[in-house]
Amino acid sequence: MKVSKLAILYYFLKLRFSRLRRSSRISSKMKKSWKKTLNKSSFYADLLQKETPFPIMDKTQFMNHFDVINTVGVKKEDAFRVALKSEEDRDFSPTINGISIGLSSGTSGNRGIFLTSKKEKAIWVGAVLDRVIGFSFRKRKVAFFLRANNNLYEAVNSHVLSFSFFDLKIPLEYQFERLKQLNADILVGQPSILLAIAKRYQAKELTPPFQTVISVAEVLEEDYEKTLSSIFNCQIKQVYQCTEGFLAYTCKAGKLHLNEDWLEIEKKYLDAEHTRFHPIITDYLRESQPIVRYELNDILHEDHSACTCGSQSTILSKIEGRSDDVFSFKVQDEIITVYPDFIRRSILKASPDILDYAVSLSAKDEIKVSLIVKHLEKYEQVFQLVQEELLGMLEAYGIENIHIVKTNYTHDPTTKFRRVRNEYSKSI
Repeated sequence: MKVSKLAILYYFLKLRFSRLRRSSRISSKMKKSWKKTLNKSSFYADLLQKETPFPIMDKTQFMNHFDVINTVGVKKEDAFRVALKSEEDRDFSPTINGISIGLSSGTSGNRGIFLTSKKEKAIWVGAVLDRVIGFSFRKRKVAFFLRANNNLYEAVNSHVLSFSFFDLKIPLEYQFERLKQLNADILVGQPSILLAIAKRYQAKELTPPFQTVISVAEVLEEDYEKTLSSIFNCQIKQVYQCTEGFLAYTCKAGKLHLNEDWLEIEKKYLDAEHTRFHPIITDYLRESQPIVRYELNDILHEDHSACTCGSQSTILSKIEGRSDDVFSFKVQDEIITVYPDFIRRSILKASPDILDYAVSLSAKDEIKVSLIVKHLEKYEQVFQLVQEELLGMLEAYGIENIHIVKTNYTHDPTTKFRRVRNEYSKSI
């Protein structure tokens, strides 16, 4: 399904203007158009007619109501069938009635479907050109490393922008020569694959050609960002995007902004300091699959400072991870929660010899730790330091009698890498 370049240019200019207005308010015209869209959704039309407040949705509820929420008559069963076959065949071009079907990675164990119309593709491409890649009349090549392709991404292709998909199911050693030959200007991928690419350039003593490097899909942690910016010799931009839409981008000043000129973000604060929150999203531009008061379980950190770029949209100081991965412990009759950031800090504080790590809560009294260290002969010593730091941090919370267990470091590049994972049953 080809997207009109004129439509892309129209939305690029429209979104550029809305960003340059330096306002994060949704226009009344956009809200009026959004209500017309909701009247095409039997789920929301019924609520509008009854003047019933819109409920907060999560992924399970959203998928349960998939058939009556979407406005294009796509059935969930058909959408899953097309999406799963596309993944199996590695052919991501099939559509249903001209609607592109995407399948989320299912990090939280519940895979979701997202629908994209031709108009929504044009809006997405316009937004990406404005806020991430930047418009240029010079021909630029993009290398995109993803678990699955989608013809949404192919819509970026034009006479000034050439898109090349690299399938994460194919090991990097078989793709690196192609990447070298492509000599791309822009590299896009999840932090774990960006790091693997960076280290391969470093090991072969080659200078990476990329002028722009964009991190997607995974949490970009501070140590990864420093390593990547050092090897690639450029600022690492972030795109915060998920099944529910394009949510945030890194501005020229290096700040991560929410796209609040078309997204209304309610903040469900998770701490007394009002720093961590879950975003509850209403997207005023989505039409085929309305996103209304959709709560993500991502843990976002709000930065209350002003940005020199002039945007008044909320700044995120970091994306900490998912609430699913918060460690919870029962101490007497109280549930103590330990956020991923505290786990990360303890690990990195333990030793400068740690190159990478993964930590998982595997039982109510067991934490598994896997490490990659600079010098293999120091592994036991480093592990002992990590064990002491973790136990000391937990004891400060009153959490005792926890076993820290060694495990092998493994990562499947076709899945999102989560350094901190809660694999223990949520019923404590």
